[in-house]
Amino acid sequence: MTGPKLGLIGKPNVGKSTIFSAMTEGSAEIGNYPFTTTKPNLGVAYFPVKCPHTELGTPCNPREGYCREGTRYIPVRIIDVPGLIEGASQGKGMGNEFLENVRDSDAILLIYDASGHTAMDGSAEITAVTSPEEEIRMVLGELDSWLVSKLGSDWDKFARKADSTGEPIGHSIQQKLSSYGVTLSQVHAIIASGNFPGKLLSWGKGELEEFSRLMFSTVKPVILVGNKADLLETSPEAPEGSYFVSGDLELALSRASRGGLVTESSTGVTPSPGLSPAQISAVERMTEVFSRKWVTRIRELLGQTVRDHLKLLVVYPVYDDRKWTDKEGNILPDAFLMPEGTTAESLAFRVHTDIGNGFIKAINCRTGMVIGRDHSLEDGDIIRIISKS
Repeated sequence: MTGPKLGLIGKPNVGKSTIFSAMTEGSAEIGNYPFTTTKPNLGVAYFPVKCPHTELGTPCNPREGYCREGTRYIPVRIIDVPGLIEGASQGKGMGNEFLENVRDSDAILLIYDASGHTAMDGSAEITAVTSPEEEIRMVLGELDSWLVSKLGSDWDKFARKADSTGEPIGHSIQQKLSSYGVTLSQVHAIIASGNFPGKLLSWGKGELEEFSRLMFSTVKPVILVGNKADLLETSPEAPEGSYFVSGDLELALSRASRGGLVTESSTGVTPSPGLSPAQISAVERMTEVFSRKWVTRIRELLGQTVRDHLKLLVVYPVYDDRKWTDKEGNILPDAFLMPEGTTAESLAFRVHTDIGNGFIKAINCRTGMVIGRDHSLEDGDIIRIISKS
């Protein structure tokens, strides 16, 4: 699959593996001790969108993901990596093994313990021992230090050679970061938003730190996710911009749903007949926590990460503009995630290089209007590409 890749990071024992299992309906190892995860967990999660097939009245045939009761579930890749402790950027703990595994992530979900019940080394405590701000500051500091060390490796030799070519500094930096999934246009955007000397030999540690900060605030956004919201009775005041989730309850609900113990719909969670009083009480607890306005469901978190932070649109390319099918008659088989500002021609190239090269025009299947190669697409568009190929 080609969906975006989201990395889960945080100090040990904050519930990353639980959230990963809830997201992916997988079986990541979970435990109440530091370094439960000693190697990356890879999986696929899905975020919901309203499926256009409801406008046709005929079920769709997704090639990736699935559709249920009018909701299309779009896949994204998830990686959960070993817990991070202070000094990881210098190799302490799981160190660079942890950090290298998120280098090509499109966004990073920084999971922290919103209840404060884990120490900085990940050991569990009964009383609050760590402020969320302290925890977040440590993880972000290690992330920045790691990128600065990678970017700054052999800097003088690299900068001297790059400056001698006379090419724009963005080209040189993009080549140095080629394995990090950073495009040339993204590097240019980072440089344009900062205050960087025109010669790389004039860059010092301050410029490298500024580049790292801008990269993780724009190109590879870091999203703050406070876990263990079920242990809190009121909305936390800080940190600003955080999402609050309960990995434990999400995983319990996922397992209960798969086991037929509950049914979840847009109206809530309904216990199945025959549950014990303890099971009914657990369902009521889930319902109460998930009804809090400040608590975000995990699938909603995925959707907001893709739409609001990565600025991606869902676009449906089809061959038949009336039936919304491909050549084999499959209804809405593909749901592509495309950057905001994507044009009809860009979509054509995403479908196939030959189709992009032979682009003639496109049709908005809802309106029937012909659109040109430079027309910007909108979220949810259903588009037919007409090409010489």
